[in-house]
Amino acid sequence: MTAPVRAVFMGTPDFAVPTLKALINDPAFHVCAVVTQPDKPRGRGKKLSPSPVKEVAVAAGIPVLQPIKAREPENVQRLADIAPDYIVVVAYGQILPVSILSIPKIAPVNLHASLLPRWRGAAPIHRAILEGDEVTGVCAMIMAEGLDTGDVLSRVETPIGDDDTVGSLHDRLAIIGAKLIAKTLLDYRNGGIAPRKQDDALATYARKLSVEEFGVDFRLPANEVSRKIRGLSPYPGAVTHLNGSAVKPLFARVTQTGGVLGAPGTVLALSQEGITVACSEGAVVITQVKPENKSAMTAHAYTLGHRIKEGDGFV
Repeated sequence: MTAPVRAVFMGTPDFAVPTLKALINDPAFHVCAVVTQPDKPRGRGKKLSPSPVKEVAVAAGIPVLQPIKAREPENVQRLADIAPDYIVVVAYGQILPVSILSIPKIAPVNLHASLLPRWRGAAPIHRAILEGDEVTGVCAMIMAEGLDTGDVLSRVETPIGDDDTVGSLHDRLAIIGAKLIAKTLLDYRNGGIAPRKQDDALATYARKLSVEEFGVDFRLPANEVSRKIRGLSPYPGAVTHLNGSAVKPLFARVTQTGGVLGAPGTVLALSQEGITVACSEGAVVITQVKPENKSAMTAHAYTLGHRIKEGDGFV
């Protein structure tokens, strides 16, 4: 009987959880340890809370390491002592040094939420929607010193729909990645995969989001307004103001792509579906919003509570 593949898993947020669970539940693998970020204060009480990855690891009885910096000598030595076949990294949040990348017997493998070399970097899901990509996916790659520059082992594509938000696409890619990783690791170990170099000339960089990008500009065409809102939803959320109140629109559907229907930002109609708003070309209907310091709600409920009427304007 072939011995289980020994793996160290490194990850932190929700996106990494399906992949960790897939490896834990696969008898072909033995997850020797999990490395995740230190517990952080969360909620109103600022109580120290574990990362989603730590919660899964603890429930499965897997040793958890939480160095402030992965490159800390003590952490590097502990990983070296484990001597895993693979180090599997999914949204860990730190660039790993050569001292860690050289530890696994087979390879350090990263699961990245884009079709590399497009959207290397921190915010690939946001950027794919914001830039109007029609397709995205996940890649499993051998980690190198550069930022997401390693050779690609496998990839799976998925279309980006007009109803996709960062939230929906995030969840779908997390599941796709979890299904991809185990087969990829086994196939590569068995010689069934030939790594493919990335074409650096085609690379784009998914830079971190900045506050300056959060505002909604209704002077843009309707399809771009929709992408801005969906490409920031649910986090961090696009920002606009209606009748002097700050509000984050969480979803906007294009209702008309062409024609000037009114001054950009003007409320054209109110309905059970939401708030129809004029753009420079066409219009969108905003269906869900998050008022400042309040929970998300339907746009229709918001209009009732704030006495919104046709002719009002977003700025």
